[in-house]
Amino acid sequence: MSNRAGRHAAAMAQRNKTTGLIVGGCVVMVALVPVAIRQLQTDRMIDSDDPLTGSQVQRGPFLNTGSKDVGRDPEWDLKQGKYMGKQ
Repeated sequence: MSNRAGRHAAAMAQRNKTTGLIVGGCVVMVALVPVAIRQLQTDRMIDSDDPLTGSQVQRGPFLNTGSKDVGRDPEWDLKQGKYMGKQ
């Protein structure tokens, strides 16, 4: 292999490493977006003691088909995160 070809191969290897680092960095950044959004959320809709709005009743708390059996569960302890009903 000539000296020129060797330099070209070394330059390409360096470009591939740089490109790989840039692509890997972008993948990590994109993967961290949902984590950052979750960390910024202060309260969850499912933990609220407030009555549900009309749109929440229509779609349900988990975007299910909806339910008319909505509202606070008196047997669920929000502070401890435990079900205190039939056990």
